[in-house]
Amino acid sequence: MLYYALILVSTLVSPLRLTILLPDSVPLGKPVPITLRLTNLGGKPVTAYLQGRPVAFDVIVSRRDGTPVWRRLEGAVVAAVLQVRSLAPGEVLEFSETWPQRTNLGAPVRPGEYFVTGVLPTDPPAELRTRPALLRILP
Repeated sequence: MLYYALILVSTLVSPLRLTILLPDSVPLGKPVPITLRLTNLGGKPVTAYLQGRPVAFDVIVSRRDGTPVWRRLEGAVVAAVLQVRSLAPGEVLEFSETWPQRTNLGAPVRPGEYFVTGVLPTDPPAELRTRPALLRILP
């Protein structure tokens, strides 16, 4: 199974990079594992300012036309707590979620192509966001 790793180039929090990992395709009805990785690609420790406790992260699944189908944080209340984390060179923080192939209203999705984006809120008003990764739901 092929996995995507997409890199966000951020001018706000360089050298931190947010990547998203997920299968390129899954059968209809099968849960979709999704992992976000925050990595310090620099040669010195970097401070990351993360929101929530536990750390809040969002996953957005959209149709090809950009219409959101599912958001991990839809309707969630994120604690107004700022976590300060120091990441050593090469250190990685991972955040995982499983999308059950349902909309935020609970309806099953149809086969087709979807885009999945990872979002990591940081010190307001900033956020780290991956490029959309293509996911195919097979019949």
